Amino acid sequence: MSTCDLETISEVLDHQADTLGDETCLACDRSELSYAALRERSLRLAAGLRQLGLKQGDRLAVLSENSLAFLESFFACLRLGLIDVPLNVYLRGEFLRHQLAESDCVAAIVDGPGFEAISALDPPVPLTHIILTDAGDGSTPGALSFDELIAVEPLENAPVLTSSDIATIVYTSGTTGMPKGCMIPHGMYTRLFHIYRDAGYVAAGDRMLTPSPMFHNGFLAGMMAPSLCLGASIWTMRRFQASTFMQTAREIGATAIYSVGSIGHLLLAQPPSHEDTDPGRMRLAVFVPMPPARQLEFEARFGVPVVGESYGQTECMPITGAGVGESRARGSAGKPTPAFEVAVVDADDNPLPPDQVGEIVVRPRRPDMMFTGFWNNPEATLETWRNLWHHTGDLGRQSADGTLWIVDRKKDFIRRRGENVSSLEVEAAIEKHPAIQQVAIHAVPSDMGEDEIKCCIVAGSKLKPTEMFDFFKRELPYFAIPRYVELMKELPTGAAGRPNKQALRDRGITEQTWDFEKLGLVVSREERRGKAELSAAHRPETHPRDPRQYERGQDIPIDVEE
Repeated sequence: MSTCDLETISEVLDHQADTLGDETCLACDRSELSYAALRERSLRLAAGLRQLGLKQGDRLAVLSENSLAFLESFFACLRLGLIDVPLNVYLRGEFLRHQLAESDCVAAIVDGPGFEAISALDPPVPLTHIILTDAGDGSTPGALSFDELIAVEPLENAPVLTSSDIATIVYTSGTTGMPKGCMIPHGMYTRLFHIYRDAGYVAAGDRMLTPSPMFHNGFLAGMMAPSLCLGASIWTMRRFQASTFMQTAREIGATAIYSVGSIGHLLLAQPPSHEDTDPGRMRLAVFVPMPPARQLEFEARFGVPVVGESYGQTECMPITGAGVGESRARGSAGKPTPAFEVAVVDADDNPLPPDQVGEIVVRPRRPDMMFTGFWNNPEATLETWRNLWHHTGDLGRQSADGTLWIVDRKKDFIRRRGENVSSLEVEAAIEKHPAIQQVAIHAVPSDMGEDEIKCCIVAGSKLKPTEMFDFFKRELPYFAIPRYVELMKELPTGAAGRPNKQALRDRGITEQTWDFEKLGLVVSREERRGKAELSAAHRPETHPRDPRQYERGQDIPIDVEE
């Protein structure tokens, strides 16, 4: 039997544990787990969860930075038939409450900052159990110890699952609406590895290095799953440090590095080194997306071929791509993969001729290869699946040879620090401020290749930059904090009386716009998951931080993906 014949990702782990045994499956910050050890520990954790009363179909949240415990929790959930709900580690307040409550999680596995974030919710979310991965002696009030829970005999009589059973609920911010939970079946983790293999991205024995966050489906379905299915190992880290990343790749013998395009930009921004020309064992770098000129610059400097032509979503991946060594149009999204049909359609879902711009739609060629709908939201599922096509919300054009070119996102789409940001969710949080009468959030271009966020406010009283920044830090995940704020007497409105965001986008950055970075108002690395402190501007003895700090190799969190 090969992994091609297996229905669930737990069966794949069993097969590889029997076949590869003590070979490294996963490493995080130099701590390693073999295939056999990952199976053993996840079976023990599954047994511990069963003893707590968790049963097939229950939802269990995981709120933790990259760690061995994260994937042990992932496999324990799936072994027991629980639905794993990986949450963005930077969520706080109502952002966190919404996803915990909407998915109706009965328990959560968390690290220290995750425990603090959940404990701070007022009113609390009714979780039956909170399991702390770094509880030490287990004496933390309100939490169970992960280490004690896993110290039991391995699970027996696990439920029989199939490729159509739901493995995870992964939240995606989409564009303007509240985050929706994508129901991901086991088949999405077991039936797509051949695409990565045939494209040359992953092969048996590979050692893949990535700073991508484990809570993203881009990591789970696009990196971890194909690596496991093909007998490769995946190496990751809690925090990305641009100044040492390539050195780490050489030291561990990485054969490939995977991440989003902004990480490639940060690596190129590091001072040149005499070691740059030594690729070690590296045969490939995948940075999606990455402009052609930057791809060529990376190849020339580090001697490693770059692929930046790929396209996918939490709901479905990889929709399109380009194989290693293939003739490709750099800067495009590649061609449709064998797993999916792809079309570009007009407003009535009629297919458009080549090179005409329309919405990109997609559907699988086999069952259980993409999400099966939005959790507890049949209306949104029906809307996105109308006329038997999944509507991506992205605009593109397709050449006669099938090459797909991404033209634009939905007009209110914001992509910042590797995260999708819902303008509606951010606006709802900011409107809690008693002085704010009206608010509109929109994207503005960023030098890092994604977006920055601008917040336009109509207020009933005078607001100060430091006051607003500290309010944002308390209410918003750091990646959703606007960089730019403009106070306006009124917002332009459209025909329906709603703020006209296109007019605001056209307005752009004005002389009246606050730029928090230039004012020295930034969220420190320590504050991104911890409690918000007073801004630097409230502490005269501190100096404003240089907004180009990341180009100097400072540690930054793993806030990247898909």
